[in-house]
Amino acid sequence: METTSRRSANAPIRTTRIRSGTPTKSPLIFTRDLPGPMSMRRLCDMGILIPLGHESAFLSSDARTLFGRAAIASALVPTGSAACASLAAWIWNGGAFPDTIDVISRSHYRAPIYGRLIRVYNRAVPPDHLRRMGRLLVTSPLRTACDLACDEPSDQDADIRSTILKLLHRNKLTPSFCLKMLDDNPRWPGHAIGVAIFTDMKATFDSWNDHD
Repeated sequence: METTSRRSANAPIRTTRIRSGTPTKSPLIFTRDLPGPMSMRRLCDMGILIPLGHESAFLSSDARTLFGRAAIASALVPTGSAACASLAAWIWNGGAFPDTIDVISRSHYRAPIYGRLIRVYNRAVPPDHLRRMGRLLVTSPLRTACDLACDEPSDQDADIRSTILKLLHRNKLTPSFCLKMLDDNPRWPGHAIGVAIFTDMKATFDSWNDHD
């Protein structure tokens, strides 16, 4: 069972304000919105759309910005849940859309949503580990990096570590910040794995920064 951070559990959730010009309509596009299924396939082949399932997609142009990715994730994350792990990393970093919709929730979701399985993490998350973007709650870059490290699958070692390094680099964080968060939460699942990863990552991270 996880413990919460030693910081106040009543700390407010930080809000990232979305520009007033951000569209409020759903960013998802469905086959029914197009002349037919061949149109969806062709637009995906051209790189204009990024497919979710056989009948749903989103604009690649929306996925190029933080706020666009947050809007896409908001349309996918169930009410009352927070985006975490690989989905949170995609929101912060961009890149390829993850295979699963990772959320923190006390509910269970067996049915796919728009062709993607929902992977649930039933974890304690204090408010200061979350950020709000419009209606979406997402784990902070620091918390996201820690979750990925503690949950690292052995067959994706290189990809996960590259994602973590991007999170740290883009948000001016260091492995030491992550080690501090893990030190504050010693009962997190995968704690020992996370500590080993961030300890090992220091040299790589410092080398990356030296070449900026």
